Formats: sequence, C-alpha cells, structure tokens
Amino acid sequence: MYKLIAFDLDGTLADTLADLANAMNFALGEEGLPGYPVDDYRRFVGNGIDNLVRVTMADGYTPDGAERVKAGFYAYYADHCIDFTSAYEGMGELLEKLSDDGIATAVVSNKPDRFVPGILSALYPDHSFTYAWGKQDGVARKPDPEALNRLIELCGVKKSEVLYVGDSNVDVVFAHNADVKVCGVSWGFRGEAELREAGADCIVDSAKGLYEVIRGTDE
Repeated sequence: MYKLIAFDLDGTLADTLADLANAMNFALGEEGLPGYPVDDYRRFVGNGIDNLVRVTMADGYTPDGAERVKAGFYAYYADHCIDFTSAYEGMGELLEKLSDDGIATAVVSNKPDRFVPGILSALYPDHSFTYAWGKQDGVARKPDPEALNRLIELCGVKKSEVLYVGDSNVDVVFAHNADVKVCGVSWGFRGEAELREAGADCIVDSAKGLYEVIRGTDE
C-alpha cells in the first residue's frame, strides 16, 4: 500500500502553461527576441528555468542575455503566476480523499521554489502537503533523484510505499532513478505517447483513475 504520493506540479496538479508562456514571452521581448505560441511551451518546460531560457533564446542566446531573460521572467511571473493557472479536474477531490485515507502527499517540481507555495495555496487552499518543493539551491534538478530520495528519507517510508505522479518523460526517469514507481497523467503537457515511451509504470486519464491506482483497485 502506498503511504506517500509525490506529485510533479506543472502539467500534473496545475495547468500553468499560459502563465509560463506569457512570462517567458515578456522576458524574451524585453531582450528583443521573438516569443512563441503558448502551445509550443508544452515541449519547452519541465527541465528547469535555465533550460527554458536556453531553448527559447535559441540562436540569440548569450550568457549575459540569459541572465537578463531569467530575471525578466522571474519579475513578470511573480506578479502573474496565477492569472490563467488552474487546478486540473478532480485533483482537489483526490487530495481530499488521500488526506482522509491517511496517505501523505508532497510536491517535487523543477519550477523555481519561490513560486510553489503561492500556486498551491491558490489552487488547493484546503490541502496540507507534507512537503512541497520546487528547484532549490544546492539540490540537483529532476531527473537527478536527489530531491526524491531526500523526501523519502524525511518521510520515513520505504521506496515501495511511494508513488510519483507526473506528466513527462523527465518525471518517469526521475522516479525510476530513485527506484520508485511512477504513474503518468495523460492530461498534462506531454501526453500519453511520451509517457509510454519513457516507461511509465502506469498511465491514467483522470483523477478517478489515479485514485484507483493508488488504492490498488484498478485491476
């Protein structure tokens, strides 16, 4: 039986795509670089802010420019991170059920750590996560398993009692690098095909389906 469910944030608990795209397009524009359609960011996000800056700057990338773009992103996103961001259907109810069942929940994301608490409190104000982490200084980003291993140690559970939930190949590799099972969610940014190719242990298309996996009733 699972005792700890750890979630990715962007594309798993929260549809953040439009706000991420708007913030990065603003920062790129300040540097005189072109932006991108919102849907393009589905393949850009997930590997941390430094990678996002490098990919979107493309041939316009310079180290100094990257620092300015990153600063511009942070400044804009701090004021606009929940303009269009929303919880995915059924996830609030799922978290409530897990709380009622005595199953701990956590968030481990590559999103800059400073933004995680505000987004979670806006979308899930009645739920208390045991831990909720974004990318922290001195801790390797996903898919390096450092953050997940640290979480498991702090929670005092066995790896066989942990399920990681995410929407991308990065999440699958992250969990497997930590020897933890991973359930992919098809509603996120990347879709079922990527999750299947990456080797997700299971894939669900609804919060109800995820709960059935967690409770072991999906046979």
